[in-house]
Amino acid sequence: METLQPQADFSFQYSLSKEFLKIEKRIFDTLKSVSKKCYTDKKSLGTIVVYGSFDINENHIVKGMRQIGINPIQKFMSFAYNNFSEDITNLILDNNDGAIIVDKSGQVLGVKVYLTVDNPSLDVPDGCGTRHITAASFSQRKDVFSVTTLSEENLAVRKWKDGSFIDQFFPSEENNEETTTTEL
Repeated sequence: METLQPQADFSFQYSLSKEFLKIEKRIFDTLKSVSKKCYTDKKSLGTIVVYGSFDINENHIVKGMRQIGINPIQKFMSFAYNNFSEDITNLILDNNDGAIIVDKSGQVLGVKVYLTVDNPSLDVPDGCGTRHITAASFSQRKDVFSVTTLSEENLAVRKWKDGSFIDQFFPSEENNEETTTTEL
């Protein structure tokens, strides 16, 4: 007679471990929405959003980042919750200098953050500047899941991982569909 081995079903918990992919999508979709609005309003705007796991750093000090002035984020704000969509969109539209930093939970940790470029020789598409070189470089870090940029020049939205962009969106394209360059 065969005895049954005890089993534990953790499928729900493992499905929750993929929640960061939803946050990445929300960041990308938010920047797409801002891009479309700027395109319609004929407004130029550029930004960079760094999404990662920054609570693993000792005393929550992240190397390669420096706050420019005082961090204006003085309340809880998260990409994970729809009720913060307007606040986050307005934060992006405020066009603060520097990067927006988002933790793995979707919480916006700060804006106006200067990022150090460790690898300035990475290839980026023609017409891309410092923001995109920074995104490519920062996307190679172990504590960063992805970096998303909004180009000031053409309002293109790009998601960067491992030094390359993997998704892009151009508001000027007729069909306004996302163009994927590399599948994950």
